[in-house]
Amino acid sequence: MTRRARRSCAGLAAAVLLATTGPAAAREAVPLAVVGPDTLTTIDLEIELALLNARNSQNAPLKLDDSAAILRRLTQNQLIVQEGLRMGLDQEAVVRNQGWSVVRQECMKALLDSVALAIPESRQDYRDARRAAVQAYLDGLARVWGASVDSTLLRSLDYGSADPAVHKRLTASNEVLGTLPGGRSFTIADFTRELRFTEFHGLVGKPHAAQRRDEIMREYLADAVTARQIRAQKMDQTPQMQMLRQRFERAAILEEALRDLSQHDFAPADSEVSRYYRKHQSQFMSSPRLKLASLRAKSQADADALRERVLKGASVRWLATNDKRAVAGAAPFPEDWIRPEQVGLKAADLAVGLAPEPYEVPEGWVVVQVVAVEPGQPLPLEQCRDRILFEMRQEAGRQHMLDILARLEAESPVTILPGAEAAVARSVAGMPKFDQPAAAPQHP
Repeated sequence: MTRRARRSCAGLAAAVLLATTGPAAAREAVPLAVVGPDTLTTIDLEIELALLNARNSQNAPLKLDDSAAILRRLTQNQLIVQEGLRMGLDQEAVVRNQGWSVVRQECMKALLDSVALAIPESRQDYRDARRAAVQAYLDGLARVWGASVDSTLLRSLDYGSADPAVHKRLTASNEVLGTLPGGRSFTIADFTRELRFTEFHGLVGKPHAAQRRDEIMREYLADAVTARQIRAQKMDQTPQMQMLRQRFERAAILEEALRDLSQHDFAPADSEVSRYYRKHQSQFMSSPRLKLASLRAKSQADADALRERVLKGASVRWLATNDKRAVAGAAPFPEDWIRPEQVGLKAADLAVGLAPEPYEVPEGWVVVQVVAVEPGQPLPLEQCRDRILFEMRQEAGRQHMLDILARLEAESPVTILPGAEAAVARSVAGMPKFDQPAAAPQHP
């Protein structure tokens, strides 16, 4: 797992733990809906909202739809998870590994924090002391569990080299580089594959290649020995960690089920493409064009005054020859057809007579007035076929998922319990960084 992925999982794990151990969890879980054999409660909702908030990388206020729409999405997600379970997705490695990876990261954090936080902040060198204590602890675990690395052989691995012979050795060599807990050895090729999970673009030509190689090896061994220690202490078996594993496995099942269920055949006939094009022709138009009359002014004040006269009914063409504040000479902009974006205008704002704010140019300021507008024209079908096929595919995909959800809802009874909408509203109001209304929680 890359460091970026670890940070992402750590944020999501913190969100789940907060939703189930924080002040919200102290309240009684209120049943919201019965979906087949499963009962969804406000705890399920608060975890969903916490996960959604944790994925909000822009840290902007999230907007949610009304309680009925949130409940519907929550029940639909559960129907898809149930379908995923029927498909056996809970046994897939991608699902099981995700749950274990998150649990391992949380347990590893708890282990290493317990060591680091034993060094008080009152010590002047507490940062260095904490790093040293953690490394000493990891070294001790390596001795206990028999993990080791051939440091001489490791130093000989030049991941910064572009030499094909060196590259071949790094990717294919079966030389034993070290031993993991349990006595399993790993080779140079094994470590190279691990390194690529972290350094997607490789280390060729990078001056810090040796340093990164050693850092990745330390992380590799640290993950291995702490995973063994976590299992020895049964840290992953606590109710809290079991819950965390289940939530992330559920999220993975939902994601995998959506991926599988969304697959559908899409091969429209030419007649269908033509029919879609005719029905939605307003979506496939060329951009409108416009012509501008323009004049130049020496200062912003003169330009603003000239524009004010235009807004009161004067034309730029007349002002160019009849107002002394206009600089004599050729018009700064030729009266050719241009696209609105070329002069910073929006197509929706175009109208004959429009006079936007003056433009500053190296020679002064330019006042312009729209003197002609040519509306957008329908594009030939062949010119926009790719766009049409994209839109058709999107619509077909949405309809395909709606059909699946309708089938699942028909096959598995869904009952919204009394008071559920009010309970949803209270839960949403109690979550940080959420506004109303807008989109309901989306499928991960």
